[in-house]
Amino acid sequence: MKKIILYSLLSLALFGLPFIAYTSEEYVGAAKCKVCHIKIFKSWSETKHATAFDVLRPGVQADVKKRAGLDPGKDYTNDSSCIQCHTTGNTTMFPGVQCEACHGPGKNYSNVAIMNKSKWNTDPEGQRKCAIAAGLIVHPEEKTCTACHNEKSPTYTPFDFKARYNQVKHPQQ
Repeated sequence: MKKIILYSLLSLALFGLPFIAYTSEEYVGAAKCKVCHIKIFKSWSETKHATAFDVLRPGVQADVKKRAGLDPGKDYTNDSSCIQCHTTGNTTMFPGVQCEACHGPGKNYSNVAIMNKSKWNTDPEGQRKCAIAAGLIVHPEEKTCTACHNEKSPTYTPFDFKARYNQVKHPQQ
């Protein structure tokens, strides 16, 4: 009987828990968005948001880190207080401030039933409504940005949502 319980627990740990963790994951990553939104992806790739995670590496932007009272030689890539803003979904699996950081976790709206080019061409408003109902945030609100751009950040500078939004606004597809 002990062996059965042991094997059951081992099976759950090896097969069940990773499955539960995977199915609860809501983010898909910018690489998936890129497939259909290449123009937007390229525009984003040239922004500071795209490389936000890289700033956490030792020696990167040393002068900025020094001014903020941080150790420029330290590796901050595993610091939970840093990765919550320098990654998407609070995980290093999605480094940088990717699409879903602004547009919401994409698991539900990125499926082919919603993100289907022929359906969008036929009924763009209907598909847009479906995507929004599935969690797509078309225009992020100020609170989305100020979750990271706030006084808790060691490199905080005053944040003007309207001005900054226009800086990060990407081309329409």
